[in-house]
Amino acid sequence: MSETRKHAPGPSSPSLTPSSQIPVIGEDEEPTEADLIWKGVSSSFHLPFEEWDENKDKSFLHGLSGNLSFGYPLLETPAANIPANATNGPANNNMTTTLSLKYTLLGNWFVSGTLYYYWDGEQQQPWNPDFTYAFGYSDWRPYTFSLMYANYGGNRFKATDEQPVTHFNQGTWSLGWKFPVVEPVKSWLTFTDEGAIGCQIDFNYTPEYFDLATTSYMTGHQTLSLGCKYSIFGNWYVNGTAFYYFDSAQKQPWNPDYTYGFGYFDWRPGTITIQYNNYSGNRWNSSDRAEDTGRFKDGSISIAYSFAF
Repeated sequence: MSETRKHAPGPSSPSLTPSSQIPVIGEDEEPTEADLIWKGVSSSFHLPFEEWDENKDKSFLHGLSGNLSFGYPLLETPAANIPANATNGPANNNMTTTLSLKYTLLGNWFVSGTLYYYWDGEQQQPWNPDFTYAFGYSDWRPYTFSLMYANYGGNRFKATDEQPVTHFNQGTWSLGWKFPVVEPVKSWLTFTDEGAIGCQIDFNYTPEYFDLATTSYMTGHQTLSLGCKYSIFGNWYVNGTAFYYFDSAQKQPWNPDYTYGFGYFDWRPGTITIQYNNYSGNRWNSSDRAEDTGRFKDGSISIAYSFAF
C-alpha cells in the first residue's frame, strides 16, 4: 500500500453539494434527510444505458478529461534504504510532471490513468511508478456509495525479471460512502457563511503488500479511512483523512495515521488548481513517526491545469 493518500476523497466534479441543492423527492414536499440518504444509496451503481444512445453521434473523445500537473517537494531527500525487490515504500521527494486522464464509460463508471516523469531519474525508486491506473464507480453526490480499484505501486512500461509491468494483487480495492456534515454539527465546525463539509468513509483492502520488518510480501492489508473536506469559500479548502489499521502490525513506516492538505481546487476544465498535500508518515504521536517523515516540510506543492474533450 505504497501511497495510502490516494484513497482520500478526491472530487472529480463539484466537490461538495449542500443537501438543499439536491433535487427534491417529490414536487410538492421538501425531502427529509432520510429521503436524501435513500435517494443517494438507491441511485448508487446506476447503469444509465440510455446515455449510449444519447452520445452515439458525439466524438469518441466525449467523456475524456484530465489534468497536467507539476509537483514540487518542499524538501529534497536521499533515496530510502528499502530492499531492491520492494514495489511499495515511502514517497521520496522528487520533482515530477504528471499527465492524468479519466474516461467516463457510463454514468459514474470510469477508468483512469496517470503517467509520471521524474525530473531526477536517479531518485526514482522501484515503488515509484511510471504509470498508475484505477477503475470503478464513484459518484460525487452525497449519500452515494463508491467502489474502486487503484494501483499506485511500482508499475513499469518495460518489464524486467525482478519487476513486471504491474502487480495487480498489490492494488487496493475501496468501498466507500459519501455524506455531508449537516446542521447543527456544521455550524459548530465552520466559520464562513458559505462553508460546507463533505466526508467519505472507506474500507480499503490490499491483497498483497510489502512488509519492511520481514522484507517479504504479506497478504490482506486492511484499513478504514475517514476523509473530510471543508470548502471555506469559493474554491478554497482544507482537507484531512484519518486511517485505522485493523492489524497494527501491518502498518509500515510510510503508512500514515493521517494525511492533510489545503489549497485552491477547481474541477472545471480550463482552470488552474494549486494545492499543498502531506502524505508522509504522519503520526498522532510525533515520537512514533519514522525518521524524516511526518513533518510539514515532507509535504509538496502541486500546480495542475485541467481539461476536457
